[in-house]
Amino acid sequence: MFNDKKAKFKVLFLFLIFILIAGYAVFNKYKNKFRSETQQVKLYWFIPDGLRAEEDVFKLYEWAQKGELPHIAALMKSGSYGYSRPVFPSHTPTNFATLVTGEYPEAHGVADGAMRHLGYPLSVVLKGGFSSSAKKVPSIWNELEASGNLVSLLSIPGSTPPDLSQGITIKGRWGGWGADIPALILHSSEDEELRKSMIGNKNVFGFGSELTRFTNTRDAAGWSIDEKTYSKKSEINMSNWDQELYALMVDSTDDQTVNYDKIIISADKKTPLAEIKTNQWSDWLPVKVNWKIKDPQNKNVPQKNDLEMKISAIQFDSSVKIKLIKLGNSKSFRLRMVYNNLNEYISEPSWVAKDMVSKIGPMVDFVDNYPPQLIYFDEDKNTFLEEAQLSFDWHARAVSYLINDLKSNIVLHSIYSPNQMLTSRWWMPYLDPQSAKYNTVSEDVRNQKWDEVKSMYKNIDNIIGEIMQNADSNTYIVFSSDHGALPLDNEVLLNNLFASKGWLKYKFNVQAEEFEIDWDNSKVVFIQMDNVYINPKGLGGVYYRAQGDEYEKLRNEVTKTLLALRDPVTNTKVISGVWNWEDSKELKLPADKVGDLIVSNTSTYSVIEDITKDQQVIRYSLKGGYKQAVLNDNKGLLTPFVISGPGIKQNHRIMNTINHVDQFHLIMNLLSEDKSKIKKSELLEELSN
Repeated sequence: MFNDKKAKFKVLFLFLIFILIAGYAVFNKYKNKFRSETQQVKLYWFIPDGLRAEEDVFKLYEWAQKGELPHIAALMKSGSYGYSRPVFPSHTPTNFATLVTGEYPEAHGVADGAMRHLGYPLSVVLKGGFSSSAKKVPSIWNELEASGNLVSLLSIPGSTPPDLSQGITIKGRWGGWGADIPALILHSSEDEELRKSMIGNKNVFGFGSELTRFTNTRDAAGWSIDEKTYSKKSEINMSNWDQELYALMVDSTDDQTVNYDKIIISADKKTPLAEIKTNQWSDWLPVKVNWKIKDPQNKNVPQKNDLEMKISAIQFDSSVKIKLIKLGNSKSFRLRMVYNNLNEYISEPSWVAKDMVSKIGPMVDFVDNYPPQLIYFDEDKNTFLEEAQLSFDWHARAVSYLINDLKSNIVLHSIYSPNQMLTSRWWMPYLDPQSAKYNTVSEDVRNQKWDEVKSMYKNIDNIIGEIMQNADSNTYIVFSSDHGALPLDNEVLLNNLFASKGWLKYKFNVQAEEFEIDWDNSKVVFIQMDNVYINPKGLGGVYYRAQGDEYEKLRNEVTKTLLALRDPVTNTKVISGVWNWEDSKELKLPADKVGDLIVSNTSTYSVIEDITKDQQVIRYSLKGGYKQAVLNDNKGLLTPFVISGPGIKQNHRIMNTINHVDQFHLIMNLLSEDKSKIKKSELLEELSN
């Protein structure tokens, strides 16, 4: 048969067809890798969270041109720069969704952080705005990956659960995915004043993981570590995530006074892991975390039983760094436990976490948390600054890894620490003349505070320097932010106001140390960041919009009450605007994810959910900055926007303030191969060289 010429030709032909098919299959398998290594256009989009930039107070571009921020100055010189305006209600989940989709909230669907929905109880957070599944439209990384790019996302809100098919997702913030371990403060439970003041403010966003734990010292027992102490041997139980950890308190001074000054940390009370004095940090200490994957870390959603959580737990190796903030007598202590934020269960693919930690060290993603914990004592300020530096240093080291080790040609990278500094207690009110606290400090003190804040901006500048050093001439570098920040003087407790009117009913849960709303018997409630829900027949059960004369009468009465609310000291009107849900389009918000009323704050006032026994409506704020629910025409909410790369005008000041949606359309027009499917960018016409 094989002597037949036709048969030989047929076999040869089939063999060639096989080679072509196999070659095509191999090409398809590796085409994304090939494109990532050889394509001409790349992107590094750096989006520090909460980084204010405008011409009046936070003069970022002026600082850069004066030589204080040399890398930003170089980026400006090689590209174009200006300011960008966020969307209402001016906070992270909504504005990140806007940046990465090029759509307003009414289209992308993210109206808030913890969102309520029609058809579900108001007591339940049905969808978190930080979840990737909250967005109704694709993100820029989905679009770019579909074009064959290798995408890496680091600390990007709205990126988890991961929705990249081949790319890399590293610790997206608060998306309800992965073993996310926040830093923890251990504080003496004898401090009753602090315990009372922190009701509702010692968990992530008020309902998530524990951020401050009040605990007692006890007589030391079972220790074989022999350490001389001149006061009674006492210990602190530091166990967390089922990892046993203890601190032996030591008084090393023979002065006839109980004044402990150091602790010895051990997991078994036999082997010392660290010895630290007051105001010192330990090195990174090994711990084993027991993560209960069925624990939703959110008390406002249905909970699993203890047995189900226990049998579904996973264990993994981690590390913790400990600061002894305060130590005095046996009833006075304050400890900070900062955990490695990166593990195999919070990165996709999982191997990236171990590789990254081995090369650049344990991750400190950002300083403090929300609500802030490092605001209650003077000693907290230095702890904040030290922890922030750990965060900035880690993110600077991460740049080279993302570009060179992962060989990503598309990188989106965020860091939350700028927001934490500008909204913390210690700085903003004394730097922005809008604040009533501005003139309460001397110019020398103000200059010191400016030095500290500018040090933060210099850390951002250093990260940009790392990006520029590792990028090539075919890389677009984009530097922007999600929102600015404003000084905060007073908090407005609308639920106390509603309670005083008889519209809201609640009780105090002694065991949980928190107030609980009686939904069935409440008619009006405020839910962050900007929503007032109303039903004259009660807010319990499944929530739908009420209708009828009684509803309209109550809604009008609530509106008048809000607009009439004034600060009793200054007579300032504290609510700047109120909208019916039917008018949500004016604010570009989705009608199905807002309250019956939408409210905005007057600058320096922040509306919060808290309920207190004294029913105080306006109170002094220990926090110093905020941005939520302020109308976006306030200059303090503006953010920087700088872009450099192939074909971008150099040293060009963008004429007008752009909108956040413009950034997406500009970038897509620069990177997309098929321009016919991309919305035209007017900004591109101005910036094209």
